[in-house]
Amino acid sequence: MRCFKQTRTRRPLGMFAAVVLLLVFGAPSASTAPVFVLTGKGYGHGIGLSQYGAQGFAQHGWTHAEILEHFYDGATLTPGFPNDSVKVLLATGRVSLTLGSSAAFTLEAETLAAGDYTLTPSIGHVTVRGSGVAKTVASPATFVPGAASLELGSLPYRGRLVIASSADGKTLAALNTPSREQYIQGVVPREMPASWEPEALAAQAVAARTYSLATGGHCLWEAGDGLRAAALPAMSFMVAPIQEQLAAEAVFCTDTRDQVYGGRSAETVATNAAVQATAGKAMTYQGSIAATYFFSTSGGRTAAKADEWGGASVPYLVSVLDPYDSISPHHAWGPKDPEVDCTGTSPDCVYTAARVQTALQLSQAPLDLRVTARNSSGRVASLEATGATSSATFTGTVSRTKLGLRSTWFSVGVLSVNAAFSKNTYGGKVTLYGLARSGGTSGWGTASLQRRRYGESAWVALSPLADGSWSRTYTPVIRTDYRVVSGNASGAPVTVAMRTRVTVTKPQAPYRQLAGAIGPARAGVVVTLLRRRADGAWAIWARTTTKSLGKFSFSLSRLGTYRAQADAGAGYLAGSATVTLPPS
Repeated sequence: MRCFKQTRTRRPLGMFAAVVLLLVFGAPSASTAPVFVLTGKGYGHGIGLSQYGAQGFAQHGWTHAEILEHFYDGATLTPGFPNDSVKVLLATGRVSLTLGSSAAFTLEAETLAAGDYTLTPSIGHVTVRGSGVAKTVASPATFVPGAASLELGSLPYRGRLVIASSADGKTLAALNTPSREQYIQGVVPREMPASWEPEALAAQAVAARTYSLATGGHCLWEAGDGLRAAALPAMSFMVAPIQEQLAAEAVFCTDTRDQVYGGRSAETVATNAAVQATAGKAMTYQGSIAATYFFSTSGGRTAAKADEWGGASVPYLVSVLDPYDSISPHHAWGPKDPEVDCTGTSPDCVYTAARVQTALQLSQAPLDLRVTARNSSGRVASLEATGATSSATFTGTVSRTKLGLRSTWFSVGVLSVNAAFSKNTYGGKVTLYGLARSGGTSGWGTASLQRRRYGESAWVALSPLADGSWSRTYTPVIRTDYRVVSGNASGAPVTVAMRTRVTVTKPQAPYRQLAGAIGPARAGVVVTLLRRRADGAWAIWARTTTKSLGKFSFSLSRLGTYRAQADAGAGYLAGSATVTLPPS
């Protein structure tokens, strides 16, 4: 098991582009959190044999030996390995199990008639009931097939089935013990489509057989007071064999902690033919069994083991070109492809700052997310998330796991927009700024700034944006939303709310009338005239509505300080202007 450490460092705010813009323009009057657009290549850990790559090579006439010796560079296809038995953990923690066969079978040398039997646990024993039989035998109980396969539930398995009660007698576990070749027959069709090229299937069969020889499995069948079975924690990628087994015996899991295994029900004519054609063959390096990891899609180049998982370099697990895996639907992934690649994001693989903060367990919402280093295989070596006052760095593998990505070969694009202005009053200017950084994201396209005015449903393109930090200055005429887009990804919009501009005409003595106008000019807007009292409070003097061209007027009978205030309207905030009569 490999553990990774998250490191956190503090950095001055001025080091980041978005913050530099804050310093230039002053505190923003409107801002949004950025969104992060992730795109990448490949699916899986990237080490060893690429399954889609193997299919591509086979389509181009390569034999399974050539395919294997390409992906496991320097390793050799070697015959003569025995067809010994293996152990596969099928089930744990079951309060009961159904076991049977269409032909007679044996339990501890006693013949049981064809049919289904219910198994239940007790301390140190397993009880078997069915077909007129009710007996209790010592745990573990071994069932041996006759003329037909044994079935656990409704699924048939080659070889024996071993059923054990847990130490407390409350649950059951099931172990399958097929021959190695029978085991591989149940693996290949679960790891590769049976319709693929025969040479690709043969390569998969050898890789699966070699993996079974090189590892002891990543599940545990543990001896104790009776037997109990326990699975090791699930991992998102295959790791090296268990080093410390304690009192437990390492056995194969039925999922991607080892190899996906479906038993006899998974077998097909094509995949069985591939297993039989390569029987006893495995990959070796300098006389030792090779660790033949495999995965779905490389994205065009496999990953070196040392790059992806650290530790010492393995000569036959280096990065090699994979030119034909472009047939995979996961060769390239991100927002623009039809596959759902990043579960829970919308659009696909477009992450909000809040989602990134939650996924990476950050103390602050990120202002930026940047790949800071890549390894020699092209994958992410480190990813930095930058907040307002701190940053955190993650390895590529941890980033992939936490963000739910298909691979560590990914790029991060950033889309953000903020607004700065001295007064957001009609006729005033607003400076928009932010990030439109592709980060090397494939298929990024040209980012652009868009506008949507109050009352409009469509977004209008304003300006293309160069990759990196940007700023633009505009004069809005009504409340307006702005956003940055690239492809089908769009940043969160920022809203610039416009205040109605109110102007008053400097009155002439004897100050019997106060006139003014609003901008933009429009009729029917309610304007309230307030007069400041001696105690400083404002009292309503009169109300009117604007006429054509937005004009208004009020009659006055007293001197003093007045405020003409236009009510908020569709697309506008309230605005006001103040005048003192007589003017000083």
